[in-house]
Amino acid sequence: MLITGARGVLGRALVKRLKLKYKIAALTHKGCEITDTRRVAALFARIRPSIVIHTAAFTDVDGCQRDSKIAYAINTQGTYNIAKHAKSAGALLIYISTDYVFNGKKKSPYREEDDAYPLSIYGETKLKGEKFVKQLVKRHIIIRTSWIFGQGKTGFVDKVLARAKGNKGLKIVSDKYASPTYAVDLAKAIARIIDAVDSSVWVDNLYGTYHISNSGFCSWYEYAKFILESAGLKAIEIEPIPIAEMNFLAKRPLFSVLDNSKYARVFKSRLRPWQEAVKEYIECRYN
Repeated sequence: MLITGARGVLGRALVKRLKLKYKIAALTHKGCEITDTRRVAALFARIRPSIVIHTAAFTDVDGCQRDSKIAYAINTQGTYNIAKHAKSAGALLIYISTDYVFNGKKKSPYREEDDAYPLSIYGETKLKGEKFVKQLVKRHIIIRTSWIFGQGKTGFVDKVLARAKGNKGLKIVSDKYASPTYAVDLAKAIARIIDAVDSSVWVDNLYGTYHISNSGFCSWYEYAKFILESAGLKAIEIEPIPIAEMNFLAKRPLFSVLDNSKYARVFKSRLRPWQEAVKEYIECRYN
C-alpha cells in the first residue's frame, strides 16, 4: 500500500489505522515529489502497490490563488502522475478531494452527482485531479470531505484554543457552513471501504465518488463556540463577523455541506456527529 502525504493530518491517521494490516510505503514531500514524473514512475516500479491512497495536496486556499502554477503542478499534474502509474500497476486508487469543488449556492447538502463549479484555484485544481482519476483509473474511489482536523498540523481547533488561551480577541466568520471531519474517523471510513472492495463479489458497484464527513454541520462561528465550550473556556468572547470582512484572496463557498447518504447506504455506516469527534480530539490532545 502506498500513502501519499503521509505526514499530513489524514496521512498520519491512515498510517496509524492501516499499518497493522498492510505493508505501507508512507510517502512524504521529501521522499518523492509527486510532480516529478520520473521519480513517481521509479517509486511505483519499486513498490508495486496494490492500493494507493492519494492525500498529498497543496491545501492553502489563498496560497493556491497566489501561486496557481504550483497549485496546478501539485493538485492536478501530481494527481495525474499518481493516477497514471496506479493504472499501470492495476492498483485501487483512493483520491481525497474537497467540498471546495462546489460554489456553495445550493441551499441543501451537496450530493455526489451535483454539478461542480469551484470558486477558487484550489477547488479547480482538485476538480481537475478528480477528472484525471476518473479518466485513467477504473478501480477508483474519490472521497470529497471538508474541514479535516486531527493531529499533525495546527488546524482550526488548535488555532482557536491557542488564541483563547493567549487572551487574544476572537473574530470568527458566521456565514460560512460545512462539516468538521475528524481525520481518525475518516481514516476508519477509508479502511471500511478498502475492506469492502477486498471482499465484495460486486466490487465494480463500489467504485466511484463518495461524500464523507462527520454528521451534522455548523458555521465557523458555531464551530469555534463549541471548541471553547468543550475546552472549558466558555467565558471567552467571540465576535461573529461576515466572511466579507476577512478579505480572503480566494473565494470560498458559503454553504458546502456534503450529503453523506450514499456512503451510508453503500457501506452501511455513518460517521458520528462532529461534536463528539471534536470533544474526543480535545480530550486526547489537550487533557
